[in-house]
Amino acid sequence: MSEDIKEIKKRVTEEWLSSVPQLSAFAQNKLYRIVGCTIIGIELVKLPKVEDYRPHFVLYPLWKSDLKNCLDSPTILMEVSNKKGLQFSIPYLKHSSYFNEAIECLKKQIPILWSENVALKSLFDIVDNRFNDILIKSNSAQQAKLFELKFHTALYTGNQSQVKNVLNQIKQVSRNWNMQMFEMWYGNFNTWLQVLQEKVNSREEFLKQIEANKQDKKISQLKSSELTA
Repeated sequence: MSEDIKEIKKRVTEEWLSSVPQLSAFAQNKLYRIVGCTIIGIELVKLPKVEDYRPHFVLYPLWKSDLKNCLDSPTILMEVSNKKGLQFSIPYLKHSSYFNEAIECLKKQIPILWSENVALKSLFDIVDNRFNDILIKSNSAQQAKLFELKFHTALYTGNQSQVKNVLNQIKQVSRNWNMQMFEMWYGNFNTWLQVLQEKVNSREEFLKQIEANKQDKKISQLKSSELTA
């Protein structure tokens, strides 16, 4: 049986890759591609104690100090919902009964997975949608993480008006933040904001770091496309 399930898991991965051909296999259950200054993709997360998996959309940053830090934890980890708005739990053995619906729902929820290049606005639409998530609404540190993502992607594309826009959004929204919660994750708020603002003037360094991370041999084989302003 265990040999069978191994073969089945391999086939499941192959089916995902043929339905989302823009992705490459980073690991058997991690299908990624590079988009500008991010890595996006699908993780097939195995559920504990059963031979079922759950597809998640993930996004990782590429601007941190090295690739290990970038891949340490995703900025976005989002379950794909089925037509009833519930989480998928797909048994490996019955994968084909659920697969078409999973792909259909993913196309509606995360269309950028199929885009050749990704427009900043399309990415922002997904990020802005995350702010409505109940767990993010009540967590200022999670909100900060999403604002960081918006800031860095805007800076990467060189879209000055969006960079300003995001910094203004942060100033507005942060008035209602629970600063104790924020500081547990990010330290002093003013220092954090200042670091972001200073990056605007050191964009070259920021771009260099992203380039260096892209050269890491662990991800240099991934398919790659651009994030456009």
